[in-house]
Amino acid sequence: MNAEIRIGVAGAGAVGCFYGLALQRAGLDVVFLARGAHLQALQSTGLLYESGGKQNIFTVSASDDVRVLADCDVILLCCKTTQLDAMCQSLLHVVKPNVTWLTLQNGVQAADQVSAYYPKDDVLAASAFIGARIEKAGHVIHSAAGHIRFGLWHKGGDDVLLSLQSAWQKADVDAKVEEDMHAVVWQKMLWNCGFNAITALTQRYARDVALHVDMVAWVKAAMLEVITVASAIGVQLDARMIEKHIQMTCEAGEVKSSMWQDMSHKKPTEIAAMNGYIAAQGKRLGVAAPINSMLANMINLAEGAYLVR
Repeated sequence: MNAEIRIGVAGAGAVGCFYGLALQRAGLDVVFLARGAHLQALQSTGLLYESGGKQNIFTVSASDDVRVLADCDVILLCCKTTQLDAMCQSLLHVVKPNVTWLTLQNGVQAADQVSAYYPKDDVLAASAFIGARIEKAGHVIHSAAGHIRFGLWHKGGDDVLLSLQSAWQKADVDAKVEEDMHAVVWQKMLWNCGFNAITALTQRYARDVALHVDMVAWVKAAMLEVITVASAIGVQLDARMIEKHIQMTCEAGEVKSSMWQDMSHKKPTEIAAMNGYIAAQGKRLGVAAPINSMLANMINLAEGAYLVR
């Protein structure tokens, strides 16, 4: 991959801006699909990027017109799971043939969803662990971690994978190509189901929850249910990943979960793709998942206070 390859970031939130900007810093041609006040700020004053207490302003190409992605060779799908179907539909008759798609959604279903829309295209799946948030329009704060693991899901070849890995690493992003992305996305699901809902409900950073003796017991219980449901589906997860996730979270910085951020801004959460998915699959398979069911119901009730369904 070289600078002539065009990268599209479909959904320029905090995560999209972080990984898209890293590719731009590595010398690639990147365009961001954004909207609202955030878009206006990106267009007028640029992207204010803050990390490690340092701030830099980057000039970026951004638009709310999906046609800016028409000539992209690789598109990073960085929208929420709740927006993925609409995003794919909006791009169906816009993008050129043989685009490579990379999914960055939470949950375990995104890559299959995208493959269904674009069966002739290459689809890559990614799992990212990062603390990042939009502080205000045009201002992205990177507070913790930032690694990304990605690999083939539907068709594809190694050339794009290795080029993306090289570009991200050039920008000091911990990026690595993985062979078994099914296992990787389920490992991320383990963390999401353990921490996202609890941090949203308590409004505490993931590290605070991981260091709380009583609360981390609930985290572990939710994770154990994920392992049990995954096994019933046919995905084998190593139970030792639970302690690894806990330790990693204790050592991380201020990770404000995506669900906490969504609820703070009165937006729909991705609970259906996380604890809700585990609860639903458990019910379908006859596997008990009471903790995940409880967390899903609590988030749904909390959302009901501000969402009109």
